[in-house]
Amino acid sequence: MNIFLSAKRVFCHLALLLLLASSLPLHATENQTATPSSALIVSGGSTVSIPDGFVQKVIKKGETLSKICNADSTARIIFMKVNRVDERHFPAGREALVPIDVNKAMRYTPVPETLADSRGEREIRIFIDLQYFGAYEGGKLLFWGPVSSGKKQKPTPPGKYFVNYKERFRRSLKYENAPMPFSINYNRGFFIHQQSLPGRPASHGCVRLLQVDAERLFFWSQRRDPVTVVTKL
Repeated sequence: MNIFLSAKRVFCHLALLLLLASSLPLHATENQTATPSSALIVSGGSTVSIPDGFVQKVIKKGETLSKICNADSTARIIFMKVNRVDERHFPAGREALVPIDVNKAMRYTPVPETLADSRGEREIRIFIDLQYFGAYEGGKLLFWGPVSSGKKQKPTPPGKYFVNYKERFRRSLKYENAPMPFSINYNRGFFIHQQSLPGRPASHGCVRLLQVDAERLFFWSQRRDPVTVVTKL
């Protein structure tokens, strides 16, 4: 029975993500590639506007993710993805992008739609400066999500790697047996896996993902798929 419920949960997550991915635009604009946390802040000397379908607001203390998103599960996922947080790190008291038009908000893509330097049929690309990843097929974006890479003292090393192996249930051998669900090993002791997402680089070098993204990336990726970690676009 537990196996059946787990499979059902995974299927529901994947179905919702497929719905989100199918709404991605064919072409991202300059405004759409802005980092959410600096939506109205000067970026490289120019002001970046808020993406269509969102408003930027200060989340009041006492507000909840469900209330902000009007109990809309799709809006909740969009909120977490765009603001790079999980439910435990709901940004109360801080500015955040809030989806007000789900159809428009689903078209937001913070990473490149195509890769001029694609490395293969499937590729995972981690954008450290943006704190997002993109999953590409034939150089075209299939789906994306937020990451939390290594903090300053333990940075995630840039470079060109490959998927070495995957482990559905893994625990850290180095950091107090910490859980690392949906682990993808790509560089010696470095993994891509589901873990806490506070909206900033905070790991010991691994690349953390939301659970819905970690599950989809785990089942989509294959051994020897390229993994590319870049510091800047």
